[in-house]
Amino acid sequence: MIIQAPTPLDLCRSTAAAVFFSGLALGAAAAPPTRAQAEPVRDTGPAEADRLSAALEGSWVRNEELSEDPAASIADQFTSPALRELANDLASSRHSLVIEFPGPEVLVRNGKGENLRLPTDGLARYDSAGNVSNAFLAEDSLEIVTAGDDPWAWLWTETFYRQGDRLVQLTKTQNFSNPDLLFRTVYDHADGRPPPWRPATAGRVPSPEPAAIRIVPPRRGYRELLTGPVQVRTLIIDPLVRSVEFRLDGTHVKQARKPPFAARIRLDDPPRPQTLEVHAHTSQGRLAGSDRMVLNRLDSPFEVRIAGIGSAGSAGAQALRVAATVSVPPSARLERVAFFRSEHPVATFDDLDPEANRGEARTIPVDAVIEGVSPGDFVRVTAELADGRQMEDAELLQGAEHRGEIDVQLVQLQILVVDRRGNPVGDLTAGDFEIRENRAWRPPENLHASDDVPLVLGVAIDSSESMYLVWRQLHTVVRTFLEGALAEEDRAFLVDFDHTVRPLQALTGNQPLLRARLHRLLAGGGTALNDGILFSLLQFRTEPGRRALVVVTDGDDLHSRSKRAQVAEFAERMGVPIYFIALGWSDPRSRLIKRLSRQTGGRLFRIHPGQPRKVLAREMQAVFDRIREDLRHQVVLTYYSDRPSGADLEPDVRTTRRGLTVKSVLPLEALQ
Repeated sequence: MIIQAPTPLDLCRSTAAAVFFSGLALGAAAAPPTRAQAEPVRDTGPAEADRLSAALEGSWVRNEELSEDPAASIADQFTSPALRELANDLASSRHSLVIEFPGPEVLVRNGKGENLRLPTDGLARYDSAGNVSNAFLAEDSLEIVTAGDDPWAWLWTETFYRQGDRLVQLTKTQNFSNPDLLFRTVYDHADGRPPPWRPATAGRVPSPEPAAIRIVPPRRGYRELLTGPVQVRTLIIDPLVRSVEFRLDGTHVKQARKPPFAARIRLDDPPRPQTLEVHAHTSQGRLAGSDRMVLNRLDSPFEVRIAGIGSAGSAGAQALRVAATVSVPPSARLERVAFFRSEHPVATFDDLDPEANRGEARTIPVDAVIEGVSPGDFVRVTAELADGRQMEDAELLQGAEHRGEIDVQLVQLQILVVDRRGNPVGDLTAGDFEIRENRAWRPPENLHASDDVPLVLGVAIDSSESMYLVWRQLHTVVRTFLEGALAEEDRAFLVDFDHTVRPLQALTGNQPLLRARLHRLLAGGGTALNDGILFSLLQFRTEPGRRALVVVTDGDDLHSRSKRAQVAEFAERMGVPIYFIALGWSDPRSRLIKRLSRQTGGRLFRIHPGQPRKVLAREMQAVFDRIREDLRHQVVLTYYSDRPSGADLEPDVRTTRRGLTVKSVLPLEALQ
């Protein structure tokens, strides 16, 4: 039989567990589709989906030693005999599991013989009670999410994934009035011979748990390398954290035992890449969470540049030695470098990249002798990556006047220019800008339109109880915004915050997956605005491309563990434009919102939540359209700096066109 999600009835808002324990308890209901997203979720191609389906399919039996008892989780937090009885029923239903994929659907049968059947396209399906369910294959896992018809009621999420030869089922409930539940069931394959499994992303284990701790990168200038003593701070999200251990390159440095859980570490001189780790512990010594980052990592764009031209000495008067450098991003491998005299090929080099598998940015020098040079010739150097991307540099040869080797680096700046009314301006050229760096003028090299440079967009959504009045409209408008704001090469991430912070969706270019993740939002709880902003900014780290953060909130901070000054300092240091959408009857009380929207080059929008639904939806749509227009007019201005690698850069950018103002300037990390 196909199990439908039951109506809460007299249990009402008591707990999500009660709603689902009486049914299949898999978190979804098979029902005719009444509303759906415009496009199905496909995080990978058909071959990857088939690979994951084959890995999950089959008959599975619960591993009693490794599985957590849902009845024990309920007993720790609830005293209701009815709920305990239902929890025991849930435990018995998980004695075994069968997963099948008949076509583009998933069929799940539990230990009691109850069936669940849903398409895996990620589209929303509504049952007769108004509950909405969706299922999709993404990121090496199958996820099934069901939410109640009342956004204050409940949310149930099931995640199935392979871990070696076993199958893991993570169950999470969220409910407005009761504590969240999280328990893990581990299964062995029934016949002892599961299909082989190799994750697409090595070492990734899906987890719906909130983050516990994050490293706040130490203060540094743009591309500056750090040496000597450095102060490192953390963002603590889990309120149970009582101590933090700091490790540098695997060696214990300090144990911080009180807020703000900071440490002073000493980095090597001369600077080199070093790994910083933090481990957060509770008062009982339990590991609550950890984070790591590489300090002094050199990120480079894909670039080839002629570094020097000089006499080849014994090769003859008409021979020149041309030196070039190729910058290779961390995720790429250099395939080939070729030298040309005018259009005539001179030399080709392969196998120049022995460090290709280390995942680090690098600069590779290469040189060649060009003979038979005459005035009017030019030299051209091309570089090609393994993925097919190509770059080149060329220079005219002026007889004996050749330049020696120079040391330059390409600087990339995200720019937004507005007119006197504050409207974003397009139709700009590199010649419309002046650049002054450390008291020296630098000529602009190029100006890239927004379509040429991928966007990294963050959306942080306040899911506290006070957001209830706009909840349905917010879901719809955010989905529409993501559809219009993201082009094919763009990526985005989602953050959910109430009294704590959750990474709703990591950075991805899969727009249907982003929209599907919105179903995991539940309105309820308090507000940790400072933590939500800081956590969201940390997601950008060294991601290449244009950047922007959209924060939707009612503006009141009640539960943050990070201080306003810490958030303001880091936000202004990063320079990511922050767009705030403040929902409330009056101006937001948080001074942080006004300060950051102004100083980061973003905007502050105010929306009155008490309007009729249609009016409210139109106003919210207009706000998101305005943000999307700003993003469409972001440009990337590049120039060459002769400052040594690792030195701080402080470019000052102005426009030469009258009536226009440079609203924001954000130095970007390397474009991959």
